[in-house]
Amino acid sequence: MVLAGPSLGDFYVLDGDDLVLGSDPFHADMVVRDIEVEPRHAEIQQEPRSGEYVLRGLSQAKDITVNGASLKGVDDGHRLSEGDRISLGDSVLEFSRDAVWASFHHELHRLINLDYLTGLLAKNRFDEEFEHYLEQAQSQDFPVSTLMADIDNLKKINDAHGHLLGEFVVGEIGRIIGEVHEEGRPATRFGGDEYQTCLPHLTKQEAREVAEEIRRRVEAYPFEHEEATVTPTLSLGVATYPEDGKTRAELTRAADEALYRAKRAGGNTVRV
Repeated sequence: MVLAGPSLGDFYVLDGDDLVLGSDPFHADMVVRDIEVEPRHAEIQQEPRSGEYVLRGLSQAKDITVNGASLKGVDDGHRLSEGDRISLGDSVLEFSRDAVWASFHHELHRLINLDYLTGLLAKNRFDEEFEHYLEQAQSQDFPVSTLMADIDNLKKINDAHGHLLGEFVVGEIGRIIGEVHEEGRPATRFGGDEYQTCLPHLTKQEAREVAEEIRRRVEAYPFEHEEATVTPTLSLGVATYPEDGKTRAELTRAADEALYRAKRAGGNTVRV
């Protein structure tokens, strides 16, 4: 469970498999989004006979400490015990087998990091992850795309059926977006009925294909709630680092401009 650092509130379930701990979701099983953490920083293995978990460092460049003691030079790793504090980069994690403590952190994670309506990331957490991927992209030279999306006809739905149905539509579209976005591709409700997503390692054309998939799924989805059926559609705009901007603000602005081009074209479409 992460007690301090950029991934505050996250928790990871150890289920007996060997797990790599690091900052890159494409190379690590347990992702700590901390610029001071290596892409593959450490590994945790369960000993088959004793059932104990052993922590070992993978990086030669940066240290790991457990309860203040360095793991550098400790070839056989550290056998984790209840309450052990693991420090790497600017992050502190705690190991526990206590089910009540784990349940508490599960609920804390939900409250801190997730949007209550859609289940997507809370806006502040999304912004942190977007910044993290841009920092990686600048040092490792890969593209990062972002989508901005907006529901085309939500006002008509609210006027005809009430705001509770409109809220249902906002939540369901958020879940559709979340289903399309796999691990390592964060998404958020930007505000109201707007959404933003981050697509690391995807070019503009690849990101456009993701946007089209979202648009098609929304168009085909049966939005049925309390005997009412509605047919919302979605407009989306795409922007990509580095050609459309080098900061989160620049890329968000570029994707927003593309989104409004989609709206002006009549909606239910994607623009770049």
